[in-house]
Amino acid sequence: MQEKREYQRYSCLLKVKFQYHDGDPENPELIHTRPVKGKGRILDISKGGLFVASHTKTGINRSITVLFKTRERILSIPGTIVRTGLMKNNPSEVLKKFAELKIREDAYLAIRFDIPIEEFSSDEIAE
Repeated sequence: MQEKREYQRYSCLLKVKFQYHDGDPENPELIHTRPVKGKGRILDISKGGLFVASHTKTGINRSITVLFKTRERILSIPGTIVRTGLMKNNPSEVLKKFAELKIREDAYLAIRFDIPIEEFSSDEIAE
């Protein structure tokens, strides 16, 4: 399968916290509601986004802010949930590459950053 991604992806297992507003993203009243908070593990990351395993289940097209730290910095990055689903029995190529990991979380979130982040090295995200 040919890689169509704009940025190089790096595998990792970084802890992440995030928050988003549940409901219709076109509803301006969401700004005044409490965000849903969640946590999980980043399974891979690039300058343009990340793939998170979590117990949080939600829909797509929601604004989200992720907070995580690497060996060199703490990052709080706004983005959008572009894909989500269940980890178990999922035939997608993306999830097949994580099959050998003992992932406890039952769902995933694919998040695209609003603005690409500064380049980082694989050493920065190694655990």
